[in-house]
Amino acid sequence: MPTSKPPSTFISDLKPSRVATVEATVTKVDSIREVEQRLGGTTRVRNVLLNDGTGEIVLVLWGKDVELVAEGQKVRVMDGWVKDYRGRPQISLGRSGKLEKLAPPA
Repeated sequence: MPTSKPPSTFISDLKPSRVATVEATVTKVDSIREVEQRLGGTTRVRNVLLNDGTGEIVLVLWGKDVELVAEGQKVRVMDGWVKDYRGRPQISLGRSGKLEKLAPPA
């Protein structure tokens, strides 16, 4: 039985304050940095640039997720939260999003 997958949105069509699913290639991985949390303590964060051929968007990874991707990898962000950050859209996994590594085309 074939598995179903959520419909994907092109990066060029993403709008802030919406949940979206995108498939893209990781084109740049920034270094991990430590940031202060609002309720005290620190956590790790990393920005990753995604490109799907229609555009680019920054994926922000938090905590244990910072280790999940490498440059050149194809990924699917399912139910990611798109927001406006300094005038540009960016996406994160938010509370319910998931990141899936996709197999390279055969």
